[in-house]
Amino acid sequence: MGVDVISMREAVSWSGVETTLSLFIVWPSADRPLLEPEGVSLPDSVQSFDLEDVDAHLAGRALQEIDLVYGAFPADVGAIVDRWLSAAIAGGAELAWFAFEGSFDFEHLLTEDVAEQVYGVADRAGVTVAVDDGYRASRGWKQLLASKRSSAITA
Repeated sequence: MGVDVISMREAVSWSGVETTLSLFIVWPSADRPLLEPEGVSLPDSVQSFDLEDVDAHLAGRALQEIDLVYGAFPADVGAIVDRWLSAAIAGGAELAWFAFEGSFDFEHLLTEDVAEQVYGVADRAGVTVAVDDGYRASRGWKQLLASKRSSAITA
């Protein structure tokens, strides 16, 4: 008996009405550019939140969450993830990732126990998109996230 793999489509469309793609971005400071990726479906709305790192996991860097809300699951979801991650890094972000809504916890940033809920990650070394449900459950994906975490997270 295997472990059930979380379906990305179901996880990001949990409301039954909209699809929400949640992007998390580590910036070197509170200053950040407006991200405007081109060549992909535009969200119906964008909501941005600053997440307070009271235990200093990010050593004074700023963490922003951007929720991209679509009326339906976008056909070009892989390209959307790639372009938004690329735009964040091009804009000066140190680390960025997409993860299912409700998966965020400072104690579990890119840890193995949430790896299946992360569907894209980027840093200055490049962008990796993981919209394939099976890949997100793989050992290779968990190891990639662990390496990104160790280079960016202090606690």
